[in-house]
Amino acid sequence: MQPSALTNKPSPALKARRPSAALRRLASALAAVAAFAAIAAAIAPWLFSPTALMDAVADQLQGSSGLYVAARGKISFSLLPRPSIAVDAVAFADRNGALLIEASELHGDVDVLPLLAGRLKVTAVTLIRPHARIDFDKTPDGAPGAAARAAAAKPATLEAAAADNVRFGTVSIVDGDARISYRGRLYALERIAAKFEWRRIGEAAALTGAFDVNGERLEALLWVARPGALLRGEESVVTSRLDGQTFRFEAQGVGQLGANARFAGHVAAAAASARRALALFGVAAPLPGPFSDTQFSAQATLAPREAHFKGARLFVDGNEFRGDLDVHNEGGRPTFAAALQSEFLSLRPFLSEAPALVDSDGQWNRRPFDLPDLSGADVDLRLAVGHARLGRLKISDASIRATLRDGAAEFSIDQAQAYRGAFKFRASVAPGPEGLAFRANAQTMAVEAGPLIWDAFGKPWLAGALNATLTLDGSGDRMSALMQSLNGRASVALVDGEMSGVDLEKALQGWEKRPLSSAVDIRSGRSIVDAASAAMKFENGVAKIFDGSARGPGFSVAFSGSAPLPERALAINAIARETDSAGKISDSAPSIAFEVAGRWDELALKLDTQSFIRRSDAAAPLLPRPDASSQAPAAR
Repeated sequence: MQPSALTNKPSPALKARRPSAALRRLASALAAVAAFAAIAAAIAPWLFSPTALMDAVADQLQGSSGLYVAARGKISFSLLPRPSIAVDAVAFADRNGALLIEASELHGDVDVLPLLAGRLKVTAVTLIRPHARIDFDKTPDGAPGAAARAAAAKPATLEAAAADNVRFGTVSIVDGDARISYRGRLYALERIAAKFEWRRIGEAAALTGAFDVNGERLEALLWVARPGALLRGEESVVTSRLDGQTFRFEAQGVGQLGANARFAGHVAAAAASARRALALFGVAAPLPGPFSDTQFSAQATLAPREAHFKGARLFVDGNEFRGDLDVHNEGGRPTFAAALQSEFLSLRPFLSEAPALVDSDGQWNRRPFDLPDLSGADVDLRLAVGHARLGRLKISDASIRATLRDGAAEFSIDQAQAYRGAFKFRASVAPGPEGLAFRANAQTMAVEAGPLIWDAFGKPWLAGALNATLTLDGSGDRMSALMQSLNGRASVALVDGEMSGVDLEKALQGWEKRPLSSAVDIRSGRSIVDAASAAMKFENGVAKIFDGSARGPGFSVAFSGSAPLPERALAINAIARETDSAGKISDSAPSIAFEVAGRWDELALKLDTQSFIRRSDAAAPLLPRPDASSQAPAAR
């Protein structure tokens, strides 16, 4: 027997296996053909009747969304590479016109298994270039969809369980836009790309997407753990996020819809410019200031017309605040109320948008006021501040309040420690027929005048305990006009102080024997002031100074004058008299008349130099003698 012949002869077992494998392949092919034939038979009405196909699609979409569906273009069904439908120019709407969506194309993925039973089940829908019109000021009116049926079911019932078991699907949007009307305002969303995944009513739902608002691209996320329960007014965990180049916002907590709609949880936000972020949605910042580098976090309770933020932390314009905030919206007008604390507060950002007081030429600003519109909201802000600063001016342990009512703003420091004394201040501005109406009053109690004046003006003019009151009001459309209109009163009292740059005691002591030296002595050194006071009355921008007096060791001064505010000038006439150790003035006491005058930043002490020369026996002959002819009438 040859080995090769034995090797090439097929065995009986191999002969038995070959027919069975072929039969299996044949059976598989026949099954595939049968399945295809069954599917083809099931979808035959849709393949050859676009109307039947659209009716089937419309029935399902309307049953899911509750919206009426209409096709205005071509309708087609495709079995390969996977079952799908395509509809051109499709529209969704409710009867009331609250919602209208018109898409260039609709593509839908079809579930295979229901096809075998002759049913069309669209599992995913993609809308190409949809244009949506949403009017929240109207009440939607459509057929009850799956979500509406789930919302209508009573909690914890078989009806609710059945509603939650309904399959929903996935909706995608490609290159869409939306126009949203809400309380008379129109909001536009452009270049919308979104995906809404909600496989089953009772399962978690997620909305992700991106869109443009006023030129800024925003990415959004909304995730709901139990959307069916949420629709029925039950609580559900909710997470949301909104990110853009200008700002980002996120919230995580428990939400509830229905009559007791609310959200309770943690919220956080950050913005390079909060003013810019609010402007994206047509909201104006409620207070002046840049509102830059803003960060905010709090435990929030949100309801349709109110919001409460507890334990809030706010970083804005380099300041840090902690406290509680409340927002109410009545009749479309928001009201903000806050009680905050801050260890250190810089007041400069709040005044960054205020018009410049003085032009480059040293005159009051002559440009018309261009103030921000603050009429969009009411504000009541209370601050407890450990230390506050405006430029070089400093206060501590301050209670500050800022309010805004109908566009009129008021700022007050109800109490504060300042320069080892106490300080109070209140100012208000409001639009008026003549421009800006201004009113202010201030009070200092035992404030150290030296450090205060140095920080305010950089000049060591006075020192001592200062008690002062000031009340002013005026109006104008620019700073120069406002200064010309000021009216009011003021009083000033200084004790245990001194005046720099003038030595009245030494000048008066040398007046009899060394009058020329007195002219030099009075311009040097300093004068101790036991007490000084003056009263002022402001009329049409001019401060009239009267009842001015000052006393110190060896002298007493009486003065009066005026300060024209529009010219930023001062003119004070004074007479200094020598006093005895008891502070009394004798009839023969020497006296020196002088004047303090000039612009505020160029004040100068002026003396009657000829009176000093005439007093000197040595220098008096050097003065020119009066003309004899001019003296004749007097002699006669």
